[in-house]
Formats: sequence, structure tokens, C-alpha cells
Amino acid sequence: MVDCLSRLFMFDEAQKLIEDYEKTNTPSIVMYMSVLSGTRNNRNSDLSEKIYQRMKTLFPNAKESLAAGVVLLSNIYSS
Repeated sequence: MVDCLSRLFMFDEAQKLIEDYEKTNTPSIVMYMSVLSGTRNNRNSDLSEKIYQRMKTLFPNAKESLAAGVVLLSNIYSS
């Protein structure tokens, strides 16, 4: 659902869904990557940076996913 909302550029709704999910579950990096991918498609650099910083805080040991996040960020800044 987060991915669908992100593809429709409904980032507020996607973030709200993540917040609701995290009230009863552990955070999921896949959800954050979906939002980050959507922000790349929308070229929203401010929100992209915010999402990436949140990922770094929540998942400091997820090196591969964080590396993929850096690539998405660089794509936003290069376009």
C-alpha cells in the first residue's frame, strides 16, 4: 500500500500509513525505500533527504539498502 501511495505521489498518506504501522510493528526498510523511490520519481529532494536520514537512524546496519538509498538520492540531485 505504501508503494502504491508513493507511486501516486501521495507522500503524506504513505508516511501516515508507515507511522500507524510502526505503532504495533517494527519498522520496515522496504516501506521507506518505496517512499524514497516515489520521491525520486517526483524529484522531491527535500522529502527524499528527510526519508533517507530517517532510514539511516532506524537502520544503521542495513548497508546495502542505505547504499541503494544514496543512489536514489544522487539520481534526484542529478536530474
